[in-house]
Amino acid sequence: MLHFGWFVGHGFGVQGWGTPGYSPGFDWKKPVLYQEAVRAFERSGLDLFIVEDSLTVPDTYGGTAQVSLAHASFAPKHDPLALVPYLLSATEHLGIVPTVSASFYPPFTAARLLATLQHFSNGQLGWNVVTSGSDLAAQNYGLDQQIEHDLRYEKAEEFVDVVRRLWRSWEPDAIREDAVAGVFADHTKVRPINHDGEFFKVRGPLNTAPLPEEPVLVQAGASPRGKAFAGGNADVAIALARGADGMKAYRDSIRAEASGAGRNPDDVKVLFVLKPTVVGSKAEAAELRARRRELTQRDIDSQLNSISYLSVIDFKQFDLDAPLPELSTNSNQGTLEHFAKAAPPGSTLREILQVRSGGAGDSIIGTTEEIADYLEETGEAVGGDGFLFSGFVDPVTVHGVLDKLTPELRRRGLLRSSYGNGGFRPNLLDF
Repeated sequence: MLHFGWFVGHGFGVQGWGTPGYSPGFDWKKPVLYQEAVRAFERSGLDLFIVEDSLTVPDTYGGTAQVSLAHASFAPKHDPLALVPYLLSATEHLGIVPTVSASFYPPFTAARLLATLQHFSNGQLGWNVVTSGSDLAAQNYGLDQQIEHDLRYEKAEEFVDVVRRLWRSWEPDAIREDAVAGVFADHTKVRPINHDGEFFKVRGPLNTAPLPEEPVLVQAGASPRGKAFAGGNADVAIALARGADGMKAYRDSIRAEASGAGRNPDDVKVLFVLKPTVVGSKAEAAELRARRRELTQRDIDSQLNSISYLSVIDFKQFDLDAPLPELSTNSNQGTLEHFAKAAPPGSTLREILQVRSGGAGDSIIGTTEEIADYLEETGEAVGGDGFLFSGFVDPVTVHGVLDKLTPELRRRGLLRSSYGNGGFRPNLLDF
């Protein structure tokens, strides 16, 4: 049995724009669209729903926001934390995971918000901790550029430590509610944390009630420093990787980092991001792959705009029909590497884009049986833990994937048929 989830890469933003199923009736500015989606995820037995976030209107590609705004790519979008109560009200078991930036959130604010939402939930809350590599985002928070890559992870380590210490600044039995003695809470069990570190200075204690259970921490780290952070802190590590061998190597590295940090590696679930497209026949799959490889200018601009923003490198400067030069970034190193290695070494930029559009790597096109075969065989080769479907949350996308895949995955014993009663974290540890 495998764990499955859904990752909405456009966050609390425009859903389905530019796809055949798009309808102006998909009002992404209201929570109803997302509530209907999470109900479908829960009916299907998924374990979690992650809402991505970003903090800027990207204009790296060609030095303008034209493509970002024309394609509704990364902008506009709302803050995912405001969406969480609506999603909790629509579900009982599904893990709801908003994104929180360790680069820009004050840890006290993050700890208080997340603690409040966890109290509102039925043990369903998670938090996707990111390090926000964008210089554009940094400029929205008073910086000229983002701090150095590995130093961002040092900051994130301290951020997570402070948040957790704030959550634990009230002992579990601090609240007595003793009407006879006239004592609501025992002051000896509520203490400041008096943290004075490299990046943060926080007195504490938190002024919310003690948590019965801390939210599940989700993290995507692909660089050596990022994997060390994920292995040492995350309950769920999410990743892009190519092929079963690449996935297994990544999972093994995360488990080794967890073990090295004194953790039980089985407590870290590694989920690989996959964008499935379910079609009715092998002929239809072949036709769709071929059609996607015939790149339009929109396809080219959309892909290059995305990788430009994520890498902070303007890909408009490169010749489409020349091999991609060696590149490095202070931003999303794993994402850049994943993009560059989509096609064989020496491939042109156009060939890389064609392979990505044709359903290779983290995208798969096939019949229900073909995709189920892939999930089953790859999951077995990797050793567990599961997959994170990526896509919009409009009804066409959600039902186009889940209505066809769910019955087949359950028939094979790959997908849970019921949840336990313990909440998000126990569900992850069921298998």
